[in-house]
Amino acid sequence: MADKTQTGLMQQNWSAGEPQPSFWTGLKVEKDQVVPVTTLRCPTCGYLESYAIAQSQNGVIVSGRSSNQRQLVAVLIGLVVLLLGVGVALLVRPK
Repeated sequence: MADKTQTGLMQQNWSAGEPQPSFWTGLKVEKDQVVPVTTLRCPTCGYLESYAIAQSQNGVIVSGRSSNQRQLVAVLIGLVVLLLGVGVALLVRPK
C-alpha cells in the first residue's frame, strides 16, 4: 500500500515506540528500527491485512528506501555543495 508524502508515493513503514516530534521531518524515528509494511488484499472480498515483518539482509534491517532514492539524495546533496562552492568562489575572487 502506498503512502502519499510531499515527495511522492512511498512504501509505508512501521516503527516501534512513541514517535517524537521533529521540526524538519514532522516525526523523529530511529531509522535503523523502521520496518516496511506489506499489505495483502483478498481478491474475493477486498479485505486488507497489513504486516510489518522485519526483512533482513546480512543481519541489517531494510529501511524501505530503494537504492535509487539514496542515489538521488546523494546527487542532490552533491549539486548543492557544488553550487555553494561556486558561489563562494565568485564572492572571494579578486576584482
